[in-house]
Amino acid sequence: MTVRRVRRSQTVSPFGVGAIIDVAGESFVAEDAGRWPWHENVTMPRLTEILGVREIGTAPNGGSLPYYRFPQWLFCPGCRRMERWSTAREKRNAAPSCETCPGRRLVPMRFVAICGNGHLTDVDWWRWAHSSGSGRSGGPCRHSRLTFETSGGVGGGLRSTQVRCLSCGSARSLENLPAKDSLRRVGQGCSGRQPWQTDSESSRCDQQLRAVQRGASSVYFPRTVSAIDLPPDSDWERRNDPALRLRENSDFRRLVEEPNKRRAERLEFISEDTGIATDEIERQLDRAIRHEDVATVSRSEDDIAPEEWMALTDPPKIVDSRDNFQARVTKMHASAAGYRLAPVASQLEYIVTEVTRVERLREVRVLRGFERHTMEHEVHANLSSRNGVLPAVEVLGEGFFLRFNEEALASWEQRPQVVDRARTLSRRLDARPEFGWLPTATPRFLLLHTFAHLLLRQTAFEAGYSTSSMRERLYVTSPKGGPRMAGILIYTAAGDSEGTMGGLVRLGAPDLLVRLITGALAAARWCSFDPVCGESSGQGPHALSLAACHACALVPETSCVTSNRLLDRSLVLDEEFGFFREAVAAVESAYSAGPR
Repeated sequence: MTVRRVRRSQTVSPFGVGAIIDVAGESFVAEDAGRWPWHENVTMPRLTEILGVREIGTAPNGGSLPYYRFPQWLFCPGCRRMERWSTAREKRNAAPSCETCPGRRLVPMRFVAICGNGHLTDVDWWRWAHSSGSGRSGGPCRHSRLTFETSGGVGGGLRSTQVRCLSCGSARSLENLPAKDSLRRVGQGCSGRQPWQTDSESSRCDQQLRAVQRGASSVYFPRTVSAIDLPPDSDWERRNDPALRLRENSDFRRLVEEPNKRRAERLEFISEDTGIATDEIERQLDRAIRHEDVATVSRSEDDIAPEEWMALTDPPKIVDSRDNFQARVTKMHASAAGYRLAPVASQLEYIVTEVTRVERLREVRVLRGFERHTMEHEVHANLSSRNGVLPAVEVLGEGFFLRFNEEALASWEQRPQVVDRARTLSRRLDARPEFGWLPTATPRFLLLHTFAHLLLRQTAFEAGYSTSSMRERLYVTSPKGGPRMAGILIYTAAGDSEGTMGGLVRLGAPDLLVRLITGALAAARWCSFDPVCGESSGQGPHALSLAACHACALVPETSCVTSNRLLDRSLVLDEEFGFFREAVAAVESAYSAGPR
């Protein structure tokens, strides 16, 4: 028996809707949320309104989600015969096996076909094998008995593998398969659908298919949205308000839309689900039908950061121990550091004006959709309904937030060297329309983003958390307008009890924070790949970073808001134009002075 499991958090990323997942030698693709058998509702009024959906929900705890076997073309490692699998032949917890080789499992083909509109399908191996014109048959072969073979004497790589038809002998190697127009040349067009969809669910698509390995990065680009639970929604008293709980109940909302459809039965079901008496449900239902609910302000994704910025810079003074958002603001005091680090602390006191120690927070991440290949179109994570349930995961954690000196930043980001370095990355970003989801490469963003990475790496040593269990959250003034923002939040990202041990909150204390930042600046001052790294004109995917590599600034992609792009260590540390240049000089002086 084959056990196929993924963690609940992985159903949003990296194995969310539309993603290919390899499990114990088998390959599957996750079906859209509209096909989930059931889910557990996640309450986040602000986020559901922003996304324009009725509800968001996690995968069922201990339940099963639909994953479709893909690619359907498989082959036997023993006899090398290829076989196109079908859902009708699936057996529960049993992997496909070869009929002629007892005990041999069938292996999925390595290549799949994708297009810029987000569609995914199998490579038409019959067309590929018969496109060489080398067969014995005078007309088109009508059989599909194929083999996937390795040829000797022709070197390695794709040239040494071929697909051959057993009926007519036609064969073609995979040497030219990755070429841009290879599938068009053999007559394969886009099916206009996802693997789990039927022909009736397909749409017209004029995008050209591209054959890629199923593990290639271009096969899947998830688009997630996350938000922190903020007051008043995060308050314990509000969370227990019957009106709010009912508005977040999907069955109650459906009853508002259809108040006379199985009313009595649905009232009883809602009462069992929420623990609210049917009389109270009736009262709230009448109010909702008469539109007497409190009016809400329309929000968009652009409002997420400003609203969180306001809560982090001015948290509630009085909280309940059960509230989902608990934070308190402190100052960066130079007197908090010892004699040796006093000059460093003095510099940091000017740079970081406030520190917010977030003792408890709740983050909700939602998979909005995904893209493939050239990312021409985003595919909605729920193909059954645009406002239907979207996959989500909630995380309880803690962290610390740094607010930077706005006056100092505004002066620094006008320096010619700073503007030139930011402009270099901005031009490269403009030349890559497929990266339109990335933020604008302003000096402020590059600085805060890079410094957040340096802090994450140092925090992994100081707090005992792994880097992958923490995340960054950036609050940067938007070129579109809005409030002036300059801050970073470092917080736990694991969906378990690791996020509640208080390690990060403790590091937010002024004396420990001075040591943490000092260690981060000292570690990043010299990269083991310098001077190559420090003087690089472009690193990372499509050269969208400058002085930043795995040895100095990169973190796990799950911890980064831009997948390790738009980083530049020089903007933080350079002795001529780095924002922290004076703090770095104080750090070097403190270390060169020796122990005191």
